[in-house]
Formats: sequence, structure tokens, C-alpha cells
Amino acid sequence: MSNKDKILAALLYTKLCDDCLSNSSSVKPRQTVYTICRSLSESSIIYRYHGICDHCHKTKTTNRLLIANGSESDEVFNSYSTESKHTTWYWEGNVQSKVVGYLAINGHTIHSVSDTASRTPGKDIIASKDGKEFWISVKGYPEKSQHVQARHWFSGAIFDLVLYHGENSKILLGIALPDGFTTYENLVTRIRWLKESMPFRIYWVNESGVVRVE
Repeated sequence: MSNKDKILAALLYTKLCDDCLSNSSSVKPRQTVYTICRSLSESSIIYRYHGICDHCHKTKTTNRLLIANGSESDEVFNSYSTESKHTTWYWEGNVQSKVVGYLAINGHTIHSVSDTASRTPGKDIIASKDGKEFWISVKGYPEKSQHVQARHWFSGAIFDLVLYHGENSKILLGIALPDGFTTYENLVTRIRWLKESMPFRIYWVNESGVVRVE
């Protein structure tokens, strides 16, 4: 994940000054953030202005994402996102982007985000906060053979957690799923015992893009 991608991921759903953006994205030194943000601003990908940072709440030069035509918007636009009008809200890439945004706005540093569209191997989301690292496996909801395929995808996410735990038992674990699908809700109920013995968080993303954590 390039420094540019880290900065764009950190700006999902939040407005940050260069100092807070450097901390959130883990892009150091601050001068690197300044240089990249100046370039992104000149390309009309982000907007730099004198305003209040969402994190430190100080009034200083602040960065926010723009929509494609360069105007201000609360909607997310970024150059590397795989989300498009041709994909459903419960597609894996869309679920992933909403969780990344949720983590960033809640003070997490985003270390890496996998390319779900190209099925890049590796952990879907790696983030950290207060010295604790999170590894998150993300799944969407299938278009065809929904019940059977959803069970396979859910099993894959749980197996990811087992492998993550075996790789490093100190890592905090999580899965991200689209909210409102009975198959996933029933499966989560059936693995409560595992959640108690190997704690992990569930990031539910609804159709409006709101994330709730269980």
C-alpha cells in the first residue's frame, strides 16, 4: 500500500490536519504528508482549506476528500477505491471501504487495505489503535446460490481468524460483514462459543454505510 493510498484511506469519512493525518496514516515525516496532499489537492482529489480538524479539533490547514467533479461533498471519493455504481452495497469491496472509514474516523491507524477486486492475497484490513493491532477479514454477500455460498464465505472468514490467531495470538481479530442477511446472523449465533474462547469483533455494515460493532 503506497503512502498516497494510506492517506486516502485515512481521509475516508473524516477531515484531518497534516499532523493528525500523518499519525492516522502512519506516513512519516509530516513533510511527506504535506507534499502528497499538495499534489492530491492540485489533482482535485482532496480539498485543503483552513478549518477544524475532526481529530484534534484545532483550526489549521485541513484535508478532506472531494467527489469526482472537485466540489465538496460528504460522500467518499478516492482514486483507488473499487466501489462503483455498478456494484451492490453488500459487495465485499464496499463493505471493506465502509469499515476502513469507520476505523479511521475513530482514531485507528490504517496500515494496509487489500485490493478485493483483484483478490489480492493477504489480510483484508490491518489497523492499529493505542498500540494494539487489528487484523480483519472482510466478506460480502453473494449474488447467486446465496444461502450455500454465504455459508462458504462465512466459514472462510472464520478460518481466516483461526489462522491469524495461530500466526500471532496477541493480535486483535475481527470480521466485517454486510448487515441484514439472515444467513450471516444465524451463523454468528451458532459460533458464540468460538467468540468467547477466541475473542473477535464483528463489524456489521448496513445499506446506508453505517457500521456497528459487536
